[in-house]
Amino acid sequence: MKDRNKTKNKLSGEMDTTESGPNISEQKQAEENLRDNEQRYRRIVDTAYEGIWVFDEHYLTTFVNQRIADMLGYTHDEITGKWLGSFLFEEDLPDFEEKAARRRQGTAEQYERRLRRKDGGTLWTHVSATPILDKENNFQGSFAMFTDITTRKNAEEALLKSEAKYRSIFENAVEGIFQSTPDGRLITVNPAMARIFGYVSPEEMISDVSSIGRQLYIESDNRHIFRQLLEKHGIAGGFEAQFYRKDGSALWGSLNVRSVKDIAGNVLFYEGTLEDITARKRAEEAVKTSEEKYRNIFENALEGIFQVTPEGRYLSVNPALARIHGFSSPEEMIESVTDIAHQLYVDPSRRAEMRQIMEKKGFVKNFEIMMRRKDLGLHWVSVTSHAIRDGNGTILYYEGILEDITSRKFAEEELKQLRKTLEKTIRAMSSTVEIKDPGTSGHQKRVSRLAGMIAREMGLTEDMTEAVKMAGIIHDIGKISVPTEILSKPALLTEMEFGLVKVHAQSGYAILKEAALPEPVAEIVLQHHERLNGSGYPQGLKRSEILLEARILAIADVVEAMASPRPYRSAYGIDIVLNEIARNKGILYDPEAVDFCLKLFREKGFELDSNHLP
Repeated sequence: MKDRNKTKNKLSGEMDTTESGPNISEQKQAEENLRDNEQRYRRIVDTAYEGIWVFDEHYLTTFVNQRIADMLGYTHDEITGKWLGSFLFEEDLPDFEEKAARRRQGTAEQYERRLRRKDGGTLWTHVSATPILDKENNFQGSFAMFTDITTRKNAEEALLKSEAKYRSIFENAVEGIFQSTPDGRLITVNPAMARIFGYVSPEEMISDVSSIGRQLYIESDNRHIFRQLLEKHGIAGGFEAQFYRKDGSALWGSLNVRSVKDIAGNVLFYEGTLEDITARKRAEEAVKTSEEKYRNIFENALEGIFQVTPEGRYLSVNPALARIHGFSSPEEMIESVTDIAHQLYVDPSRRAEMRQIMEKKGFVKNFEIMMRRKDLGLHWVSVTSHAIRDGNGTILYYEGILEDITSRKFAEEELKQLRKTLEKTIRAMSSTVEIKDPGTSGHQKRVSRLAGMIAREMGLTEDMTEAVKMAGIIHDIGKISVPTEILSKPALLTEMEFGLVKVHAQSGYAILKEAALPEPVAEIVLQHHERLNGSGYPQGLKRSEILLEARILAIADVVEAMASPRPYRSAYGIDIVLNEIARNKGILYDPEAVDFCLKLFREKGFELDSNHLP
């Protein structure tokens, strides 16, 4: 440092050097000494660790040493004569002007300054700047020494970024993060920790909790066990315990904590994380309960439940399956039956057929088979099963349920007879409405016929088509609850009267739902006045909320009603009727059903006359 001061004084002193001496010899000797001193100081300046930069009164460079040139990546010639501001960043120029003004006033100072290197990089420096003054204290320039602090500044910036990063992690982590003293006081907690325990802020939790073991642990012994683990191992991972929230409710937490010790090995504090595992614990409890539940179902189900190998040996059967096949226990059945195809199937090829279906689809549903009991008695069963495969797709076994449907099979035959009786009953019910409302005679039959034709054209299943027809033949059954004078009124109905008529859909549903009709006949009747845009009644259903069968019946009902005379008006022509449903296609009426209805009339010659077949 003494050499640097000598350098600075020497460079400043050179400006004031004047000729002196009593004779030429002394003058030459002085000049020689001066040259020697200058060379010596030049070596000091050029080999100095600090960069040295000298400026004139306009801050144009008059001198730089090799160090500052190397620091900036320029040569001496590239720097000499250049304005200091050209080596600064634009945003730093105002600060440079302020400091330059102080130098002109004779003030020396130290500060940090960014410089722009030749390659565009940033050079951070610590600057010691001193004004150069003449004998009259007039500003002649500035002398400055620059120390490279780029490494330190980069380290400081990296540290700030790291601190910001970990502060962000601390503040925004989902898990609770904390530090606590061995005696149970919280030192710091993050927002997640406070939130998990029901506190408004970390500050509130730290202030409120003075004893972790007493205030937070439901079982205070758990903290003692936890501390023992830390004392023994220095860390405790996955330690699960129950805790109290601020409001007294319970939560499950999983702790991962380490001891932080001083050089002597004394514990300073604990730090770690806490994960709220309440949901997981509840799920585990639910799984346990579910396993118990399904074990209970397995043991007590009325249907047979089984697992069986592709070769035909049972792996497991429940008591119901053993009972269905006449065995005294599941164990007896598993031991006795080694080839179910030949021991239990009346027709062994049916098992091969079922296996082929499962090979192709992966499952079978309601596959009906005649089987033998242990006593060789015959019975009908329905099997729903699926294949269980390994990672390579190889079938390991089949599992499923088996239901004894022997009684149902006998009942199906009886049902055929009952269906015939039901059809007669339905027609009788339809006739009851026509007697009540003679002005609509034949309406339900024609609606049923048209609706059935539309359903068939649309490709509905036979069961769906039959349900539409059945609903159509009795869709106005609810009108028996409407006064006759309203039904036969030869004028437009008042709003109140129409309100009474509108009740017939709900009334019809109430009558039919108790009549044990095939599903969903009652629902079709209930919904046949609903419209796609929600303007219908009684529920104001929209689009897919309305059964497809009801949407079909609605169109048939409108077409027949408009095309037939009523006590208060004449019949509309069929073209007007068809234009009406076409105009409201997609608004009130199902567009696909409208298209098929129009096709029936316009392309296939369908007529509402019940004696005409298209």
